Amino acid sequence: MSQPLTFQQAITPLMHWVLGPDRATRSRVIGVALCLMVYLLCCLAASEAAKVGIMASWAIPVLLSVTIPINVLVLVLVRMGKTRQSKDPALMMPQNILALASITLSYVALGPEDRGLVFVLLTLVIVFGMYTHTPQQTMMFGGAAMLLLGGIMAVLSRVNPTYYPPTEELIRFELLAGCVPVLIYTAHQLVQWRNRLRQQRAELTQALATVQQLVTRDTLTGLVNRRHMQEKLEACVYRQERYGEHFSVALIDLDHFKRINDQYGHRVGDEVLLGFAQAASSVLRDSDVLARWGGEEFLILFPDTEPEQARPPLQRLQAQLVHRVMSAREPALRVTFSAGLSLHIASATLDHTLERADAALYAAKDQGRNRVVLAPRPPVMIDDDEEPPY
Repeated sequence: MSQPLTFQQAITPLMHWVLGPDRATRSRVIGVALCLMVYLLCCLAASEAAKVGIMASWAIPVLLSVTIPINVLVLVLVRMGKTRQSKDPALMMPQNILALASITLSYVALGPEDRGLVFVLLTLVIVFGMYTHTPQQTMMFGGAAMLLLGGIMAVLSRVNPTYYPPTEELIRFELLAGCVPVLIYTAHQLVQWRNRLRQQRAELTQALATVQQLVTRDTLTGLVNRRHMQEKLEACVYRQERYGEHFSVALIDLDHFKRINDQYGHRVGDEVLLGFAQAASSVLRDSDVLARWGGEEFLILFPDTEPEQARPPLQRLQAQLVHRVMSAREPALRVTFSAGLSLHIASATLDHTLERADAALYAAKDQGRNRVVLAPRPPVMIDDDEEPPY
């Protein structure tokens, strides 16, 4: 009987459909949606301000007809992924330009006593851009805001000094000139911290990858080491118990490897081990796992494979080694191997399966080496409480 879905499991597909399939797109969509919500609230506030005479009524249809459609268009483009390859995937700079134009228009339309309210919105825009803009972009936007608003203040105070008193406009500009550089400096510091954290995270990721490599890989051959292979084998046992996916293992021993070390030295021996690892990897499937089991022994895990199916790639490897140069120091040296193959069955332990592979390996050596021997299948054990399969 299936368990009922939790609220989070039920709502997740809907959220992905609305906000986007990946985390980056969802984050951008939420950001643009917040901007759209702020514009709607500002237009509503502007409409109420026009009713009580704080703001000129002509500005309301202009703000509504420009800001809302453009933000809806940006939201659609970001959600559909049309901006994903852009340097500015959230289209923050075009949105900031629109915001600056809207703030300037609102400044012109507001009454003398309430004109300074737009500086709150300007601060909000700069702070919002801190998380996406570079310091240069923030500086450009802040400078453009000071030039545009300062120019508007100068022009309006000269054209209509009664409605735009020059002294009050100068005070507002001085406040603007004092606040914007501080915001720009704060944005610069925030970007530096963000870059430093990004670099530290990258270094930590690299360090963890190096540690993982050292823990799970053999330093000479680069293959999975014995400890990590043991974990993979245990995972296969779990999958077999749960899903019935059987697997086979091959235990491999290089023939007369001690003689190679004694005759040619350990450097040649290391070259042989590395060469064998590369040759074996070339004949195996992506799903197969090759590990250095210890010394000159290797272990291959064949998921969802019968021993009879695992034998052909080992035979191809034997044929390949006949012509393969294993050592640059001793190009005439050729290497063979013996292998024992065993199938893991659900009623057996992993140790028992490996012991059977080891017994088959010794049988291959006793039969003259350079061969692959299949371990006999053990009898299937039936619990006394279970009915026999007939």
